[in-house]
Amino acid sequence: MARLRREHHRLLGNGYCTRPPELDCTFEVICETCTCFQTSIEFRPTLQRQHDHAAQHQQSHRADLFQRLITGLDDQAS
Repeated sequence: MARLRREHHRLLGNGYCTRPPELDCTFEVICETCTCFQTSIEFRPTLQRQHDHAAQHQQSHRADLFQRLITGLDDQAS
C-alpha cells in the first residue's frame, strides 16, 4: 500500500502531478512550471494545442513555456 501511495500521480490535462498526496497544493494554474509537473509524449498533441492557442492570442510567455515542454519531449524521443 505504501508503494502505491508513493507511485500515485494525479492526472492533469497535459501531464501528471507527482506531488505527494499528503502535500496540499493551493495553485491552480502554474502546474507546467512546478517541479512536481511531469509530462510524456502521449500529451504532446495537447501541449501543441496549448502552444498554438497561446501563440494565436499573443501570449508569448505561455507559448514559450509550451514550446520548451514540447522540445524536451522531442529531445527525449530522439
